[in-house]
Amino acid sequence: YVDYSVKAFYKDFAKVVEASDVIIEVLDARDPIGTRCKDVERFVRKVDPGKKVVLLLNKIDLVPKKVVEEWLVYLREELPAIAFKSSTQKQAQNLGRRSAAAAQHATSFSQGSECLGADILIQLLKNYARGKGGLKTSINVGIVGLPNVGKSSIVNSLKRSRVAKVGNQPGITKNIQEI
Repeated sequence: YVDYSVKAFYKDFAKVVEASDVIIEVLDARDPIGTRCKDVERFVRKVDPGKKVVLLLNKIDLVPKKVVEEWLVYLREELPAIAFKSSTQKQAQNLGRRSAAAAQHATSFSQGSECLGADILIQLLKNYARGKGGLKTSINVGIVGLPNVGKSSIVNSLKRSRVAKVGNQPGITKNIQEI
């Protein structure tokens, strides 16, 4: 018997927050406010005010580019926010990435199947990994969000391989995964 109750999910969420130096809250670009949970951000600040929270606006290929840009301006008033499009390639390995510079030349984010935003996210995380005195340290990153916002797809895009199960049904990933 596996416990899928709200209490069990909360325990897993609390473990992720405790173990992470940076929390990435994944939002769906089609409804950023509806998929954002301010309680997550409050909980992270309560656990440790020094923990970093980053908003990741995923599925940017499903909305017009201008809408994504406006949402980023709005979200960045409170927290760092990054636009992201997970790789949609069906190959098992070598998931492609396109740089932000290449994406700037595109008229929409939906061109191509490569991941967009990974280079910016990785650079931000590298900046957070620099300890006092500019020394690089390792950090743990927790990825949280409502079902079907694309958490596993983001992990697969960053790792450039299929390391997390994905699907169009909510709840494919029900437990903590360490990757």
